[in-house]
Amino acid sequence: MRGCLRLPHVVLALSGVAFHGGALAVNGALPGGNGTKNASMGGASIALPLDAVAAANNPAGMAFVPSSTTFGLQVFRGQSSADYVLPGNHLENSQTELAPEGGLVWQLDNGFTVGISIAGAGAGSDYGQPALPVPGAGTAKTTLRVAEFIPTMAWKPTPELALGVGLTLAYQQFEADGVIVPAPVPGGLLPLPSHGRQSAAGVGLRAGVLWKPTAEWSFGANLKSRVRMSGLDGYEQDLLAYSDGRLDVPAQYGVGVAWQPTERLTLAADWLRILWGEIKAMQDPNGFAWKNQPVLRFGASWLLDERWTLRAGYSHNRSQIDSSRTVQNLLVPSIHEQAYTAGLSWRVDPRSELNLGYELNPRTTLTGTGASAGTSLTSKVQMLLLGYHYKF
Repeated sequence: MRGCLRLPHVVLALSGVAFHGGALAVNGALPGGNGTKNASMGGASIALPLDAVAAANNPAGMAFVPSSTTFGLQVFRGQSSADYVLPGNHLENSQTELAPEGGLVWQLDNGFTVGISIAGAGAGSDYGQPALPVPGAGTAKTTLRVAEFIPTMAWKPTPELALGVGLTLAYQQFEADGVIVPAPVPGGLLPLPSHGRQSAAGVGLRAGVLWKPTAEWSFGANLKSRVRMSGLDGYEQDLLAYSDGRLDVPAQYGVGVAWQPTERLTLAADWLRILWGEIKAMQDPNGFAWKNQPVLRFGASWLLDERWTLRAGYSHNRSQIDSSRTVQNLLVPSIHEQAYTAGLSWRVDPRSELNLGYELNPRTTLTGTGASAGTSLTSKVQMLLLGYHYKF
């Protein structure tokens, strides 16, 4: 009964932190992983639910998480630079952002589980100066922040099999300034006006399955529909005119496997496909033109003793940005293709656990070709992951 009374307060706390800060991410505009423990394993999670953020990875995973709550924070540190269009035109960008996450799961009778997970995503930059010496051009910067609330229900028809469904309730903030486009006059350039920070909302669906045929093996699959967002006021006039001012959250699907060869060692792997290319804003022939992106994620955990667990992982994706579109992606330099992760957990007592993780996306350079020849983007990203998990 005490847990039931605590439930509304936990949900309100999680809702509050979701709108504070923003996430700049590495798989396009998505983070490498959701939940500190899974993110420390390269993001591998579809068949390995470890905490109450599980619905963001696979809704069915909530059925294998005990009644509990999770609070987490991803501290993003990004450094990027650009040699942009003109010889000697060098731009520098450095940002630190906070991305809260969390969740709550409650085990009911008859194999049913209910819960909510909260995750963040986003992308952006701030170069602190105009991208080009064009009269009237503002500071080259953009910010995209997305908070996803994922109410979920899971059901175990048998102890080994779980099915899960959920909603993606997305809230989005977007702001862009300093965008410069070709002018109607041949060879001319035109700065677009800033419409300030605008917000949008949308709803999508999620589903997943998780099967544990033996104590050692787990197999999972997930599906997330595209979230059709409402329009961002003002941006339908220019920057997002092709998509009527909408910047949708992409659909994705994936499969995963986890194997526990010994009591102390767990290995996990995921294959995920993010459908950036299906978003209308990415189909603009003059826009970002992100492609569908496959992601491979691998992770391992080692139980040292009853209190300490070590984790490590690696992820690799195929860049969603073609080199011929380097110029168009100055303000969203999400160009990383690999990440290395590590982490540890300390079980404070039978109910409480503290988690720490680190992710490194090494220095990467995208050199423009074709119409983008003469432009290059370089980026390095580090993330500190903090989490707290409490069982009721």
